[in-house]
Amino acid sequence: MKASTVWKICKTATGLGLLAFVGTFSIFMFNLENKMIYYVVRPLLNKHYDSQVRDRKI
Repeated sequence: MKASTVWKICKTATGLGLLAFVGTFSIFMFNLENKMIYYVVRPLLNKHYDSQVRDRKI
């Protein structure tokens, strides 16, 4: 491999790593994972479980 090819690969890997870090850091700082669970996942689960037929025989 040429030195320029290795340099391009290193620059690309560093850039992708930096983008991944900034993305995960902003998800953490703005608490986006919990907001997604509260506003997206929970209503879907509520809709699913509320539509189930209950059988309460003992």
